[in-house]
Amino acid sequence: MPSSLKKLYVHGFPGFYGGAGTELHHQIILWLHMGMEVHLIPSRSLPPDDPMHREMLARGVRIHAPNDWSSISPGDPVFGFCNAAFLQSLPHIKTQTNRTVFVNCMTWLFPREKEAMLNNEIAMFLYQNEDVRQQNMPILRGLNPDSKAVFHTFTPYFHHDNFPYIEERPDDIFGCGRISRQNPDKFSRLTLHIYEYFVSPRPKRAIFLGFDERSEQKIGKPFPWIRTVRDHRSLSQQDFYRHSRIILQPTDTHENWPRVGFEAMSSGSVLIVNDRGGWQRLIEHGKTGWLCKTPQDFIYYASKMAYEPNLRDDMAAAARERGLLLGGMDASIASWSETFEKIQQLPE
Repeated sequence: MPSSLKKLYVHGFPGFYGGAGTELHHQIILWLHMGMEVHLIPSRSLPPDDPMHREMLARGVRIHAPNDWSSISPGDPVFGFCNAAFLQSLPHIKTQTNRTVFVNCMTWLFPREKEAMLNNEIAMFLYQNEDVRQQNMPILRGLNPDSKAVFHTFTPYFHHDNFPYIEERPDDIFGCGRISRQNPDKFSRLTLHIYEYFVSPRPKRAIFLGFDERSEQKIGKPFPWIRTVRDHRSLSQQDFYRHSRIILQPTDTHENWPRVGFEAMSSGSVLIVNDRGGWQRLIEHGKTGWLCKTPQDFIYYASKMAYEPNLRDDMAAAARERGLLLGGMDASIASWSETFEKIQQLPE
């Protein structure tokens, strides 16, 4: 690894499910591959039998007590991956090191993020999507023109081994679904309308992975042929993708760099999503997925995928190759090496 940086800290903890937690999980795998010494400082207590806790220990990650900053030395970088607790803890972290790095996985700014900019509490703002950096950087700089904060975009790693490509799925049904947190914003109000009106030569069967009373209050009660699952503890992401030939996912959000896109592309499930945000950088319309402007677009492309299996298979294969290109190890190692060099130049 070209960078002289050998050790880093993260405030927070990775996860198997959900955007920032999954993002962090995959970056840790890459950092360890690059020879980094990785320290985790959780923001809350974790049960020792937690599967991710066990995996981190098995990989050699050093886990500290919640919110214990005592092991941080001047010059050590401390990352927060879209973590509100990290933003709140910045005054404490700054007593140990000035190299604070915030990775905002949203397209908007946290109020506390703006406050931290005003107070010179964040040394580097790190982005996964150049469009979001170009959008947010002028706003933050406008809050504190004298700030020496660095704004940088990196290429995040996606660990494809966790999501093997699935070629064969049941032929007696047309499996489809959507996957997200249960947050109502992750659902379009017209979700059930779209699922009802797309057509298939085989019986439609859907799974909504990430669904609870808040989701139902937003979109209504799903049809009997739609199975709803609260989270990955009841159904793994891999089983969800094994069921879903397409990911039919209209939302009300403006996504940044959606990890479920990489999961679907790696698994061979064709994406049908909104024509905005990070989806536009991830998907080549008509080649590796479908970008939709209207509910009618979602209905049309879902029906097209149901009736044209050869095209669907070709698109799934092309999408996997694109995912390997955008989130593969080589590109991400080069990007993180550059990022670590920039961190080394920050004041200690």
